[in-house]
Amino acid sequence: MKKIIDIDAHALFRALERGMQFGLSYYETKDRAFTTVRAEKQAKRKHRSRKGITYYHYFHDNVSFYVICRERTYEKYQKLLIKTIIIEEGRE
Repeated sequence: MKKIIDIDAHALFRALERGMQFGLSYYETKDRAFTTVRAEKQAKRKHRSRKGITYYHYFHDNVSFYVICRERTYEKYQKLLIKTIIIEEGRE
């Protein structure tokens, strides 16, 4: 099934603010958020959401991304809308 990943405008602007604190550019922050969703590893205990799925990915420069998505499944594709991006130091 084909996946379509979209990002909410508010989530993108907040992620860019947080990414700058860790020295990440616009493209790095956006790329890491999409990579986190594509990896499909769900968060086990931190930043879990009742309204959506929380994906987690640790990058080797000691930065973790938590991406909260709303998911809708249609006949031919699945749409994931990124609602929140949380950037932290360290691992889960």
